[in-house]
Amino acid sequence: QLCLVGRCLTDSVVHFPSLRNTLADLWHPIGGIYITEIGEKRYLFQFFHEVDIDRVVAGIPWFFNNHLLILQKVPVGGNPAVVELNHTEFWIQVHDLPSGLMSASMAKQFGDFCGRFIEYDTSILTLGIQHYMRIRVCLNVAAPLKRKKKVLIGKSMVVYAQFKYEKLSLFCFICGKLGHWESYCPMRLFIDSTKIVFGWDLSLRAVVRRRNMGVSRWLRAADGSLYGGENLAVKGRDGGIDILQANGLVYGEMELDLEGENEPIELSDGKKRQRIVESSRVLREANVGSGSMIVSASSGDQSSRDR
Repeated sequence: QLCLVGRCLTDSVVHFPSLRNTLADLWHPIGGIYITEIGEKRYLFQFFHEVDIDRVVAGIPWFFNNHLLILQKVPVGGNPAVVELNHTEFWIQVHDLPSGLMSASMAKQFGDFCGRFIEYDTSILTLGIQHYMRIRVCLNVAAPLKRKKKVLIGKSMVVYAQFKYEKLSLFCFICGKLGHWESYCPMRLFIDSTKIVFGWDLSLRAVVRRRNMGVSRWLRAADGSLYGGENLAVKGRDGGIDILQANGLVYGEMELDLEGENEPIELSDGKKRQRIVESSRVLREANVGSGSMIVSASSGDQSSRDR
């Protein structure tokens, strides 16, 4: 009941003693943990208190040596050797949306487009951060990462929602899949090196901005007076980087085209929605792709279950 089974998404050899020690130190479970290999590059993580396993599950995704660690709970009486290990959860930020479209119903549609919708984070709305939506999604690691989604508002206005993945680590710029760099992409076996196109880039990685940490009111100088030290810059826990650079090459913006990304989510005119400002009409009919998968949605619902 308190076991997880996992594997690292890599074809490289993983040094198990290092993995065991690193994860134990990273998770530092209060009740302790037992980690063992069970074959086929799978590992069994046995916890001794529910608090510890819940904290680890809530912190997914985890990484070891930059490799994604796919974790799943072992069902009661289940065999960890046959538990499916092809899905993991990510927090995804949805950018470039008018504020009137940031709703629970739209969050679910975006989540189901990227993978399987789990939850919508409404706390960013209460904190006054309204320039993007944040959704929890279960992703298939064998599928390319989704980059954008067309949204059709009425009959004339078109916007593209751009996706950014929090704690995104190793992924391929050629095929868009997790687990390998473009240098080791299997598609290189079938495509001439002069015709390879980098369809993905580091703009998919959500950048956690540095924030200033205020000096604690409990700190004092050596003479007992109030401490007047400078604020400390704290880096985001996912280690996000600001530059779009990899392997010595700088990648700029590129045209994004993937099956399904240009099929629009259409807002129903019969539903009442918030007023959308004119300045949001950034991508119009010139960017409309072929095909039309119509998904009816209401943009006025701002409710969702709490995190």
